[in-house]
Amino acid sequence: GLGGAGRVLSRDIDWQRYGIALAAGAALLLAMDTLRLFGGDPLLSPWIRLETHYYFALLGLLLPLVFFVFPRWLPLDAVLASAVVVCCVYFFRHAGDVLDLGWEFGAPPTATWLAVVLWVVLLEAVRRAGGWALFVITGLFSLMPLIADRLPGPFAGLPADWSQTAAYHVLSIESIFGLPFRAFAELVIGFVLFGLALQHTGGGRFFLDLAYALLGHVRGGAAKVAILSSGLMGSMSGSVVTNVLTTGQLTIPTMKATGMKPEVAGGVEACASTGGVLLPPIMGSTAFVMATFLEVPYFEVALAAAVPSLLYFLGLFLQVDAHAAARGLAGLERRDLPRLGATLAAGWYYLGAFVALVVLLVVMQRESVAPYVATGLLLLLNQFSREHRW
Repeated sequence: GLGGAGRVLSRDIDWQRYGIALAAGAALLLAMDTLRLFGGDPLLSPWIRLETHYYFALLGLLLPLVFFVFPRWLPLDAVLASAVVVCCVYFFRHAGDVLDLGWEFGAPPTATWLAVVLWVVLLEAVRRAGGWALFVITGLFSLMPLIADRLPGPFAGLPADWSQTAAYHVLSIESIFGLPFRAFAELVIGFVLFGLALQHTGGGRFFLDLAYALLGHVRGGAAKVAILSSGLMGSMSGSVVTNVLTTGQLTIPTMKATGMKPEVAGGVEACASTGGVLLPPIMGSTAFVMATFLEVPYFEVALAAAVPSLLYFLGLFLQVDAHAAARGLAGLERRDLPRLGATLAAGWYYLGAFVALVVLLVVMQRESVAPYVATGLLLLLNQFSREHRW
């Protein structure tokens, strides 16, 4: 009986994972089609005529996944996910009316109630994915229009009732579909794809081996390896968490084994991984929001960040070197380190994808297309790898 229940549960989990993968894949295809990556007019051009069509479609594909990635109770999760789909489908069908009839300022009753539902469900998704602190902050600020006339100083504004507030949150491009969402929909989603492809094709291991081959033998080598590998990995993934998970699980134990205190080893990796999101070509999501807010190409933000990020890593490198000198922390034995030539021969295609990304960003200035082309090239070149073939 228990074995049969286990097999059923395993099947259910597999189906859930497949459903998540299909929805995420559909969102990526939608984004690529909107960018005309398949050539000519978008295949979905009869339906995706406005940018809000794209936004509601993307939200309807991705937001329901939160309730299955962070599950609580399956019937409730299914209801919340279904509510998101119903709301997004309705607003997708009426995106033209939202724009032409000004629903942002006065929506009909059905649209108002669905806006309230989406508002509440989105806050629940924030609570699950971001925790109670983010939920409280977001929830309180989302209620500000209701009491704006009673707030002091710069927080004061014209009052709005709950229906106007709900319509503003869902049907304008200043709340749910504000700058962070638009930056994600237009730029970040492609770079997230590239970072995941890099992670799952062994990119973290390659950058770690490359750093060991270059710096593992010098004074405080393990810590310097953490800095270099985290900088390289972060500049290709743009994610602190991904950076720590791919490089930190190997660099921190090595730093501890060479005599570095655990708290120092963790601090070095945390600082190095955080610096990775400041190092071009792929930085943290804030850089994409800056580009969208300033209405400048992303590569200009990346170029502006080049010198400060290099100074950041130089300062971290000098601190680690001084710490190693003061405590006599030696490097690793050369015989235990990977060979530079063998490392480059095994992972040259990562550098090829990196060069392609830089050329597309800086030379061709195609920041929206660059991550998709680089991902395709990475997956193609990855087929030459026996160990990390995806």
